[in-house]
Amino acid sequence: MNLKRINIGLIISTMMLIISCQKNEYELVDPLDKSQIQFEVVQDFDADAGGNTVILKNNTPETISMWDYQTGKSTRQQDTVRYAFKGDYTIKFSTVTGGGIVEVDSVKVSVTENNLNYVADPMWNYISGGVGHEKTWVLDTDGLFFEGPMTFVDPNNFSTIWWDAGQGIYPDNMARGDYGEMTFSLITGPDFRNIKRMENNVQEKGTYMLNIADKTLTINGGTILRGYKPAKNGITGISNWTTYEILALDENTLRLGVYRDKDVDGEGLALLVYNFIAKDFAESQNK
Repeated sequence: MNLKRINIGLIISTMMLIISCQKNEYELVDPLDKSQIQFEVVQDFDADAGGNTVILKNNTPETISMWDYQTGKSTRQQDTVRYAFKGDYTIKFSTVTGGGIVEVDSVKVSVTENNLNYVADPMWNYISGGVGHEKTWVLDTDGLFFEGPMTFVDPNNFSTIWWDAGQGIYPDNMARGDYGEMTFSLITGPDFRNIKRMENNVQEKGTYMLNIADKTLTINGGTILRGYKPAKNGITGISNWTTYEILALDENTLRLGVYRDKDVDGEGLALLVYNFIAKDFAESQNK
């Protein structure tokens, strides 16, 4: 967890430059036709009789993978996806080439059986309440457990706190108010929904995925409850609102970090950590 993660957009931009330069520094590279993109999506029925394990392979040289497998995303040349719940899933694949991004036809896979071993880790239980349940989280705006809703952390060393703002986060860095709630479910699948009251009451529905090894959370189709430098719409200074560093997760608390990589005021890279508490825990503290 102490390793700094590099922004995916920066990786893609850099690699596009490298690929172009490998051809010729002054040569314009024609984009590949999608028929030239070689890739595989293979269900491993030896691993799971229901086809829960799916192997993704990009076999096209000098390209960067962009996989969207519905419950998450990946930029690996080869990756393995494990679906815990039966159902039909759409896998989208694009590649970054020297001539630009090429999108190919999506592939659909059918998973015929549940394999709940893939959501058996305690982290799944903590964030959702476990299989057949869901859990709702709120920002700790009043400091019921944490000092406040946001902490500034060294992006190179997650244990080094730069500023634990507490209630001093208001009003410059966050507006005081009701930020709404977000829910992680494992009833029919890893479903996510929210209502963001500080963002015009927008409601989002999507999916989520936990990477247990890397301790990251990926949300597709929505974002966490958030706020930053409200006078300048500071949330635009974070380019990735899809993948979050998990700094802490237990029955009652959840800390999720995002990288401030293009701050609206020109401040440098930092990890903004949003501090959440379970809604039922918050209600018990307010009695």
